Amino acid sequence: MTGNRQKRPGSRLLLGIALFAGTLASMYAGVRVADFVSDLAGIASPAVRLGVKAIAAAAALPAGFYLVERAFLERSSATSRKKPSP
Repeated sequence: MTGNRQKRPGSRLLLGIALFAGTLASMYAGVRVADFVSDLAGIASPAVRLGVKAIAAAAALPAGFYLVERAFLERSSATSRKKPSP
């Protein structure tokens, strides 16, 4: 069943790069949102702000992985629909 599927060249490298970039982007977005929320809440303590940022960055990581995985699944299903069946 999986024997007749062809791997595209460079797809693993592209997935690795996308996961790395998605991880960095999700952590950055989580920290930025946490900083904004801390400003709105009026939190002035650097230790509390750092804790909020760490929690937000850790919480944002699964979202980054999910978005990258979803994009690659969409990409692979789109290319499998384009190929004509013998």
